[in-house]
Amino acid sequence: MDATTLSANFTARESATHELRALTDEFAGKDMSAEAREKETNLLAAIADFDGRIKRGITHMKESEGVSALMQGLKGTGEKRDTDKLADAAEQLRSLGGADGMGRRLEFAPEKIEKRAVDRPSNPNLLARTLFGQLLAQAAERSTIMRNGATILSTSGGEPIDFTVVTGRASASIVGENGAIPESEPTTVQRSVGAYKYAYASIVSSEFIDDKALDLVGFLVGDAGPAIGDGMGRHFLTGTGTGQPKGIVTASQAATAKYAADAEDATVSDALIDLFYELPSSYRQNSTFVVADLTAAKMRKLKATDGTYLWQSAMTAGAPDTFNGKVVATDDGMPANKVLFGDLSKYRVRLAGPLRVERSVDYKFMNDQVVYRFIQRADGLLVDERATRVLTVTPGA
Repeated sequence: MDATTLSANFTARESATHELRALTDEFAGKDMSAEAREKETNLLAAIADFDGRIKRGITHMKESEGVSALMQGLKGTGEKRDTDKLADAAEQLRSLGGADGMGRRLEFAPEKIEKRAVDRPSNPNLLARTLFGQLLAQAAERSTIMRNGATILSTSGGEPIDFTVVTGRASASIVGENGAIPESEPTTVQRSVGAYKYAYASIVSSEFIDDKALDLVGFLVGDAGPAIGDGMGRHFLTGTGTGQPKGIVTASQAATAKYAADAEDATVSDALIDLFYELPSSYRQNSTFVVADLTAAKMRKLKATDGTYLWQSAMTAGAPDTFNGKVVATDDGMPANKVLFGDLSKYRVRLAGPLRVERSVDYKFMNDQVVYRFIQRADGLLVDERATRVLTVTPGA
């Protein structure tokens, strides 16, 4: 059985399962008719038949085509399939490299549901159920820009992608009868995103690998995900654009509003409100403040003229705090003298190619340890420079 046929059997089984569930719900609390009971029997038999085919197919593929073909064949979103994917990933991670630990690697590509899980990692209804999805969801949690609305693109390779970056907007004007209509176009420049290589190595004991099942995936994801996410996240925020992604703070327009580090509270609050209104109104609705922790502490104490706090703490667990009605995100990689305000969806995060996982038993041979190397290529670009502003805090007197 090839990967395509195996995937088709998974799909057919899921369809039969859904049909059986609907039938059960329809007759909940009452006796089934003879026709319904016959249908139930047929569906149960079909599901059992599909289970047998799937089991035989997996065994056949493991024997004849190897684990990489199996990974390509297992597509879909069913819970049983998702669990199988993690089990397969754990088995592959344990056996990767063979007896000599050399010459093989795994590649984990994103799927549609994984993309949504990375886009909104805090949404409990979108659980990442493959190694790729879990690691990228962990990475996104460590990146303020990814976690708060950046647009995430997944591509099969790392070739440069050109974007038209908007730096100024077009305008219309009143034209008299029979008058010539003036031309007006947005100011744009061409820029591209590439693929910088982010890598991390996890070192584990051979006993841990031998004794753990799905926990191996969880441990490696929890180790590598935050490390890769922190590296990406700092560059997506303040990267220079030379040898690394150009961060959103680096690419943003400077705001006219500013305040001194030793300014009184009223001056600070006025400057932040000015920053809010410097951003064009079309971008304000989806905009977010991004600040360092010390800046957030100062913002929490600011009050309006009537004595009410401009900062509003979240009323429910998991909800964001807001300042002047807009979400505030903190990041320890944010410069203490900067305040970013803007629509973070205008920043494009590009994940290039699959997640590569490689194993070596040689590097720590004398310690009986195994090294897992994780590699993900990525880049980032602000595609609309009108969508963000950066306020600079000047030195005090």
